[in-house]
Amino acid sequence: MKKKGRGMATIMFGYGYGEGFPDYSHATIELKEDKTVLVRTAAADVGQGVLTVLSQITAQILSVPISTVKIIQGDTHETKNSGSTSATRQTTFTGNAVKQACEDLLGKIYYYASLEFGSNYPELTVKDGKVFLNDNPERSLTFWDLKTIVEKKGEKLYGEGTYFPITYPPDAENGQAEKVYVAYTFMTQIIDVEVDTDTGIVEVKDVYTALDCGKAINPVNVEGQIEGGTVQGIGMALMEEQVIKNGITLNPNMTGYLVPTSMDIPNFHSILVENEDAIGPFGAKGVGEPTIIAASPAVADAIYNAIGVRFYELPITPEKILKALKEKGRVDV
Repeated sequence: MKKKGRGMATIMFGYGYGEGFPDYSHATIELKEDKTVLVRTAAADVGQGVLTVLSQITAQILSVPISTVKIIQGDTHETKNSGSTSATRQTTFTGNAVKQACEDLLGKIYYYASLEFGSNYPELTVKDGKVFLNDNPERSLTFWDLKTIVEKKGEKLYGEGTYFPITYPPDAENGQAEKVYVAYTFMTQIIDVEVDTDTGIVEVKDVYTALDCGKAINPVNVEGQIEGGTVQGIGMALMEEQVIKNGITLNPNMTGYLVPTSMDIPNFHSILVENEDAIGPFGAKGVGEPTIIAASPAVADAIYNAIGVRFYELPITPEKILKALKEKGRVDV
């Protein structure tokens, strides 16, 4: 017999290192002779899409086609420290550093262009890699033409940004602080399951997620984070278990250590809550790790709703479900 259940979990997640740790990120930006905009950052893209986000921020601030943005990534000869790709911090820290670098460069573009046009800042606009007079758009300079003019003066058209927020060390006695983490992400998930009481197998059917992401700079990326993180959480809830005896892992390969496959992926229904109230660029929040956390308690709650058995240890395997049902006398096995 298959029984349906629904569970819910709500989480909050502090991201960035916080706790007084000197957490920061540098970025620089410059115009190149090949008509590209070069961003230098040590932020590592491990598949989460930070390079896409940084390219979008650059294109948005400077009003240039995203195809013109190039990034030098993680080269100790070429880039300054951007901190680790961990703690769900890169969009906020390096995103802000890149945004500051772009704004630094944009301010210099306005300054040098105003000298060339004999105008004031409000009389100028930038669009598509050009700066022009509002009342006479025919008078324009590309950013790269302006760069040549500036360099002939012995100066440089260049931008640099460093994001270095204050973090508060916790009290040594009570662990409290003004603000333990740099910022917080919130998420609620409702998960529907079917529990087969004959086999103990749990099938996750639908996942409904509401994620407070502040601002989705790339909504597809955020939805991808929700889906990927949730699948990891489902794996933790139902199958992933490292068996250790005398310090030796007894299931070191994928035949003994099970993870979700494409056959285990549920239907996703996601809502991105954009309050734009966070400290990240354009109000964005970090969403990497938070998307993993709610799935396990929501699945456990859904199983309880389906069969009336509350589990407190993960993973909730078919063997554990059948054993629990037998102990309660709810099925004949």
